[in-house]
Amino acid sequence: MGLVQNQIEGAGVSTISMTVQPHITGSVGAPRAAYIRYPAGNQLGEAGKPQQQRAIVTAVLEAASQIERPGSIIELPYRWRRFPVQEEPRFLGESMGPRHPQVEAIGESLDQLVNLAKDYQSYLEKRVADAAAAEPSIAGLERTLATQAQRVEHLVDVLDGEALDQLREIANAIATLELRATGKFV
Repeated sequence: MGLVQNQIEGAGVSTISMTVQPHITGSVGAPRAAYIRYPAGNQLGEAGKPQQQRAIVTAVLEAASQIERPGSIIELPYRWRRFPVQEEPRFLGESMGPRHPQVEAIGESLDQLVNLAKDYQSYLEKRVADAAAAEPSIAGLERTLATQAQRVEHLVDVLDGEALDQLREIANAIATLELRATGKFV
């Protein structure tokens, strides 16, 4: 895609591509790209959810006008299963693709862990504020609480980013193999 984009850009037309693998997109020299943490083949959102799809396409088009440096890849703020707009799917049929209930359960568990960790981080941040205002102060308490709040923030990043990305990549690899085995994917 990057090669096609470069030709179109050479003719004076701005382009932007979407990617779920930014390291690959970066290596082919795409002029502009938007990275979304969605499963491969779902860059535009979940099937049957037009509000979600419209929001993603709008964000990508807005990103095209914001990227000034060639070769830039920006990350969109959306995550699979955490899209800010809740809507019922218009397509009510069952997907014919492979399903892995264990992966879905792990994803839901990760979501719950992220929420619990965020609650704990808020609690620690309140304790930091309370420790700062306390008279007499306890030596080192405010600094220790702030450090632990930062560690919890890092934990949230790992759960919400790296762990979720690993799960998505595992599910994508297995689904691709299953589709190839049934002859539905070349």
